[in-house]
Amino acid sequence: MPRRARHLIPTQLPRRGEVVAASAVLVLVAHLLFAQLTLVLAVVFTVVSKATRWRLWWLAVPAAAGLAWTLAIGPRAAAAGFAAGPAQILAYLGGTHPAGRLLRPHGAFAGIGDWLPRQFPLALIAATAEAALAGWLAWVHTDEWAVRPPRPGALAAARSVLARRATRAGAVVTRDGCVLGVAPDSGARVVLRWSEMAGGTLTAGADARTLAVSSLQVVHGALRRRKPLIALDLSGDGVLAGVLGAACRATGTPLRAAGESQDGHWLGHEPDEILLARVVRERSAMLLSLRTPGAAAEVCTEILSLGENLRRIGADGDGIVWLYGYEPPPDGPDHFGETVASLVTGGATAGLPVLITTTSPQAIADLADLVSVLLVHRLANLAAADILAARTGTKLVPASWSAGPQTATASPVRPAMALDPAGSVPVSDVLGQTGYMEPAASMHPGVAMPRFAGMPPAASAALPASGLVPVPAMPARALLSLGPAEFVLAVSSPRYRLVKLGRAVPARLPRGATP
Repeated sequence: MPRRARHLIPTQLPRRGEVVAASAVLVLVAHLLFAQLTLVLAVVFTVVSKATRWRLWWLAVPAAAGLAWTLAIGPRAAAAGFAAGPAQILAYLGGTHPAGRLLRPHGAFAGIGDWLPRQFPLALIAATAEAALAGWLAWVHTDEWAVRPPRPGALAAARSVLARRATRAGAVVTRDGCVLGVAPDSGARVVLRWSEMAGGTLTAGADARTLAVSSLQVVHGALRRRKPLIALDLSGDGVLAGVLGAACRATGTPLRAAGESQDGHWLGHEPDEILLARVVRERSAMLLSLRTPGAAAEVCTEILSLGENLRRIGADGDGIVWLYGYEPPPDGPDHFGETVASLVTGGATAGLPVLITTTSPQAIADLADLVSVLLVHRLANLAAADILAARTGTKLVPASWSAGPQTATASPVRPAMALDPAGSVPVSDVLGQTGYMEPAASMHPGVAMPRFAGMPPAASAALPASGLVPVPAMPARALLSLGPAEFVLAVSSPRYRLVKLGRAVPARLPRGATP
């Protein structure tokens, strides 16, 4: 259950308003008597925190400055400077005729220009503590779903710049996965782990250029780890060979290539189980350029047979099967789609997980519930957005919030980009002829989502009583309005993980590897 608002002074307390007002007056009077500069700084820090929505950790900066200042002049001198003003005020109010002096309090602050600045060292420390307490109280007094998300600060910006530079330079491999980009809110790298990809990865969106860059980023990382790669180019443009060849040369991976001719014959070695097993055994790469669903289905059947043999001998393929430009037929029986589904479900146990790149809403509907990773770029189809949103997990919000704002048509979205009828764009238009990965001109530096079973009947029955209802963790309208290089990452296995917003950062291959 999400966190409900809590109040230090119970809301049921009689005359609660009067108690709160009296407490506020006492705090104000105490500050005017003993900590005048602390009051001013605390108000400034609180206003800055609310206006910028920075995390409260930013208050450590003025606190550290105050501590350094105190140590520089000495704690005794800092305490004397802090107490000089309150001592004068108390002496003035405690003198002869105190009642008359209370009517003329301005005399207590005589010479304020001399003693007020001396409070700065300790006032900085006290004010940051009070501002942090005020921020924490505001968080406690607000329901979890009503808390505004924090804005990234200077630390996140610096971290993001370093992560982008390292990724663009080619640092895409981590200890357990590959880098997709950065998370703008924290500046951290967004890493897709190999263990998460074991159940299959679906890279979906409306712009085939963006999908090509994201998929090639994953393939680039796999080749760097010398994972076997079986790539099926289903786009029909035939330009993937140059780009993949450059990536293989850059990583020292042997590449075999074959294709289907117009008359249905193979140009090169016809892929069979023996040849595919050799690719896995030698940890090399193979690219198959296919023209018809029938030939693609035959290749996938051979890969299924290879997976069965690997399971039988207890071996792990430790590779990737990449289906680029997958588009199910619009009508008629889809035997190829059934084979692809079997390939996805069987890939985890054989160590040959499937990476599928598609712009097809039908493919999204068929495969979204089978894969363990969803890498979603901007969508243009409302039905596809609803399907993927439903697989990003759930969160609980008030029932009044669930109507309208969480649906795909609740808010205007950016105009959809026109798609080629085939659903794909020549990869050379994206990556150029240089052989290294280039972002599209409209891209700016810019995460996959898991499946969730339905809530238990008892829990779902109790939700209306609490006024909360489950909604997708990532609403469909957000998937429809992602920027050109923005993505959402949802992982369901081995454990749930959701990156609500990431920015893709394409990595360059070494220029010496260009064709």
